[in-house]
Amino acid sequence: MSMVPEEYERMAALEDTMWWYRGLHVNVVNALRRFQPGVKDILDAGCGTGGTLGAIERAFPKARLNGLDIAQQACDFTHAKTGASVAVGSVDALPYPDASFDVVVSSDVLGYAIDVDAAIAGFNRVLRPGGLCVINLAAYQWMLSYHDRAVGQVRRFHRREVLGLLRRHGFQPIFASYWNTLLFPLMVLRRKILPAPAASDVTPFHPMMNGIFKACVHLESVMLSNGIRLPFGGSLFIVARSPMS
Repeated sequence: MSMVPEEYERMAALEDTMWWYRGLHVNVVNALRRFQPGVKDILDAGCGTGGTLGAIERAFPKARLNGLDIAQQACDFTHAKTGASVAVGSVDALPYPDASFDVVVSSDVLGYAIDVDAAIAGFNRVLRPGGLCVINLAAYQWMLSYHDRAVGQVRRFHRREVLGLLRRHGFQPIFASYWNTLLFPLMVLRRKILPAPAASDVTPFHPMMNGIFKACVHLESVMLSNGIRLPFGGSLFIVARSPMS
């Protein structure tokens, strides 16, 4: 299941400026700089409208970019933004040969109605020995709300659950933390207590509020990049390596 066209349009318009996307992109780039600075071939499995690949392109201009998304609309946005090689497909049936990439990134995709075990096994298959897998996920099933329904997600995750999935499929987790911690009380209030809006939370924020929220997630990004693990939050960020042989 993919998002409705209006949600892709909002994502494409806001992901370069909205605080949450900026935090995500910084976390991904920092993880690559820390754990795989010589990245050559990268796949964004569930690339959405290309914001993450765009951030990676700016940080690693020599990297060969590849994206995959289930929606043609998203693939068109990604190709227009980045020039990446983009394919239409599902993350639980990756259309790539074995050992094609040294990095696989997947951001907030495993929560859709897919075979999660098949997706993680596929990430391992298309990675070269010792390759890096960077995963971001929505946290806590009890936080499932109108936002998830609007963007098509049916599942949220706990840290222990994902670490177990990765280990079961041969990965060695090397870093795992929640983030969006400082703003988590506001997230709970908005999504679980206040009246639900008709659309997702991907919406323009007042510039002052957007700036304050950016500062919060930037502080967390600095902590994560220095190996500090945050105990809770609205999102879950995990880095793992595929087997060396």
